[in-house]
Amino acid sequence: MSRVLVPKILLISDLEIARPFWTSHQVQQRWQIVVEYELSRVVERWVEEAPDMIVIDLVKVDVAAFELIRELREQAVIPIVLLTFHSTEKIMLQAYEAGVDDYIVMPMDSEIIQFKLKAWLRGSRTFPVEMLDSLQVGEVRFLPSERSITFDGENSVRLTNLELRLMYYLISHAGRTVTAEELCQRVWGASGEEKKTTLKNVVYRLRLKIEEDPARPQYIRTVSGVGYKFKPE
Repeated sequence: MSRVLVPKILLISDLEIARPFWTSHQVQQRWQIVVEYELSRVVERWVEEAPDMIVIDLVKVDVAAFELIRELREQAVIPIVLLTFHSTEKIMLQAYEAGVDDYIVMPMDSEIIQFKLKAWLRGSRTFPVEMLDSLQVGEVRFLPSERSITFDGENSVRLTNLELRLMYYLISHAGRTVTAEELCQRVWGASGEEKKTTLKNVVYRLRLKIEEDPARPQYIRTVSGVGYKFKPE
């Protein structure tokens, strides 16, 4: 049986009683759900875990929650979904303005929630691990089974599924310019302006993770008007 990179969800909750509800989703959908109950630790956990989606399940949606969403949105291109019992239009608009991709008013049927989350996760479809070989280009070693990339055998950077797919394609074509259209097709299975914008955001996030100076990248080079090239020094 093929092993797959299981989608990872960072769950932010202020309600311990919700644990059984999310545990059942984890078992049924084979998701990896990492739970964080302290809002002050969310950004740190996001960096540590490199999730494919952030789900915020809060009873209390206040200024602190909106500030957290804004901070996550500034740094993350992954889906952010908010579940809450607040159904007022004012709070809903504030949540979307802060940066959530979807606002789910509870209570809602468990199966519908699963389908909604699966729809957002489609953009991070998983690979069979055995189909992705470890790659080495110069000092850079790409380890898909560990969801990471290392430099000089020391510094290791964790990747989301989306980042992993993009890096795999760039590194496996190291030294060649890959067009934006080709990358969109290979990573998302579709092209278009929306996908190109997302591609730019993912490249930006990757540069922040792996480049010493993201403004002057050594690894992921932009080929103006065409696409990108992976070419380490």
